Amino acid sequence: MGLRDRIFQWLDRGSTDLDQDEFVEFAVVHVGAGPLLVARLQEAGIDATGHDTFNPGTQVLSDYSVSVRRRDLAAAAQVYDG
Repeated sequence: MGLRDRIFQWLDRGSTDLDQDEFVEFAVVHVGAGPLLVARLQEAGIDATGHDTFNPGTQVLSDYSVSVRRRDLAAAAQVYDG
């Protein structure tokens, strides 16, 4: 086993069991569109939440982070893509 194989083996030792109820970031959108996206997701039966985020490029709160439960990522993508 070479050094590269040992490094890949070391990196691959994480748990494969992911918590399906954990909230994960789904999208970062403009602050004006964020609450509307959260409302669309909730109307579709997806448990979604969001909050303002700081954009280091513009140094203002101009973005909105939308999070959904891990199990709802695929459904949320369908709602988002329209």
